[in-house]
Amino acid sequence: MEDYPKYSKRQFLKILGLGIAFLPLMSCFTSEENKTIVSNDAKDKNSEKPQLPEPNPDDILLLQRHHDAYAQYNQGFNKRLHFLPKYIAVCFTEKGVQYAVQLAKQEQLPVAVKSGGHSFEGFSSNDGGLVINVSQMKAIHWLSEGEIEIQPGVLLQDLHQELFPKNKLLPTGSCGTVAIAGLTLGGGYGFFSRKFGLTCDSLQEIKLVTADGKTHSTKEDSQLLWACKGGGNGNFGVVTTFRFSLFEAPESFSTLTLKFRNLNPSRFSELLHLWFTQTELLDKEAFSAFVLNGQTLTILATTYGNSQVLEQQMTPLVSQADKATRNFHQTLVVAMKRYYGRKGPINFKNASAGMYQQQQDLSGIEEALFNLVKNTPGIIFQINTLGGDIADPSFERASSFPHRGLPYLGELQAYWDQDEREPELLKAFSNIQALIEQQGIRAHYRNYPDIHFSNWEQAYYGTAYKKLQQIKRKYDPENLFQYPQSIQPDIEMT
Repeated sequence: MEDYPKYSKRQFLKILGLGIAFLPLMSCFTSEENKTIVSNDAKDKNSEKPQLPEPNPDDILLLQRHHDAYAQYNQGFNKRLHFLPKYIAVCFTEKGVQYAVQLAKQEQLPVAVKSGGHSFEGFSSNDGGLVINVSQMKAIHWLSEGEIEIQPGVLLQDLHQELFPKNKLLPTGSCGTVAIAGLTLGGGYGFFSRKFGLTCDSLQEIKLVTADGKTHSTKEDSQLLWACKGGGNGNFGVVTTFRFSLFEAPESFSTLTLKFRNLNPSRFSELLHLWFTQTELLDKEAFSAFVLNGQTLTILATTYGNSQVLEQQMTPLVSQADKATRNFHQTLVVAMKRYYGRKGPINFKNASAGMYQQQQDLSGIEEALFNLVKNTPGIIFQINTLGGDIADPSFERASSFPHRGLPYLGELQAYWDQDEREPELLKAFSNIQALIEQQGIRAHYRNYPDIHFSNWEQAYYGTAYKKLQQIKRKYDPENLFQYPQSIQPDIEMT
C-alpha cells in the first residue's frame, strides 16, 4: 500500500469517477454519513474570507471521505493506527503543495506531511486536519555525475535502481518502500553510514513550502538546512526537492549471518558482551546487527570492504555459532534487494530502544530482557552499529542530529497477525521499555519514535531542541505543521 502507483492526472481523475472539471469540495462533512454538507452558517462565515481559486488538477487533487481513493491514500504502513483527516491533498507539484498550505490556513486546519507513510506512530497523518501527501512527487534529476536532485516521494528501492547502474551511492536505509523524505529529515542510517555518514550528511540543499505558502531554499538560510538535517520531519514545512552529493558505489557487498539457537539468559549475556567487544573493532566499511527473536539470536555482519577482515573480526562469534552463512562479493543490486522488507500494511509496534555507548549500558537487565523476549513470540530486540564517521565533527556542526557520540542504536519491535495478540505484545513491549529506561538510557532516534516517550524533546534532539524551536518560530509561528511530538515554536521574549 505504501508503494503508491504513479498515476497521470487524467488516470487519477478517472479512478475517482470525476471529470477534468473536478472542483474539490471545501466544506464541512459528517463523520457518520461521510457526505459533504455545507451549512448556511458555514457559507456565511466563508463568504467573509477571500476564497481560493479553483485548483489546477495537474497540481493537486483533494480527497475527502466520500471519495473512493481516500481509503487508499489514508492507509499508512502500520495497520494498528487509524486516522481520519478532513482532507488528503495528493500533490503532484510544488504549486499543489502551496495550494494545500493555503487551504489549511484558510480553514485553520493542522497539517501533517506524508511521503512514504512509514512513521511508527502515524505522525504523517491526523484526525480532522489536512494531510499533504507527496507520494506522487517522484522525479529524479541528475545535476552532475556526483550530484542529484530528487523529490520527496522517491522510494529507496527506486532510488537504488537509478543510482546503482551508474555506480553511484547515497548512504540510505535498507527498507525499500521507505521514502527519501522522512528518512533524511530524521537523520537516516544504514549499511554505509559508518563510512559516509548519515543520509542527511549528504544533503546539500532543500526547497520547502513553509506556513506562509511560499517556497524557500536553504541557500538563503543555512540554519534551516541545519535544522532539517535531523529535525525536519514535518516541523518547518513541506520539502519539495532534495539536493544530495553522491559517492562512488562499492564494487561488491558481503554478508556474514550467524545463528545461535536455544539460548538461555546466561548464554545470551555472554554473546551480547562478545558482540559489543568485537564490533568495536569493525572497519568503517562494516556494519553489524544483533537480533534476538525468541530464543534465537541472529547476528548479521556486512562489509563492502575486505570480507576476509570482516571474518577475522567476527571469528570469536563465528566459532560459537550454530550456523554461519556467507554471501560474499555480491553485486550491490542483488545484495540490497535482500533487505527491502515486507510490503505493508502490517500490524506492528516499533520504537527506539535507546542509543548506547557500550555494553555496560545494558548491564544488569540482560536476564529480564531475554526472558521477556523469549516468553513473548512476536517481540524482537535489536541493536545496530553506528559510530565510524557518523561521529565526524564536521557532520555534527552542520546538523541538528544530536547523538553522534553514541555508537549503538537499540530497536524494539512487535509484530502480530491476530488482533487478539496485540494487548499481550504491547504489555511486553512496555515492560522492556521500562527496563531500558531504568538504566538511565534517555537518548532515542527520532525516526523510531514512541508516543509514550517522556521528555521526548531531549530524547530526540538533545541540546539542539531550543535552537530548533527558534527556527520553528521563524518559519511556522502559528504552528500550522503539527503532530503529537512536533517541535513547538519558541515563545518570543519581550
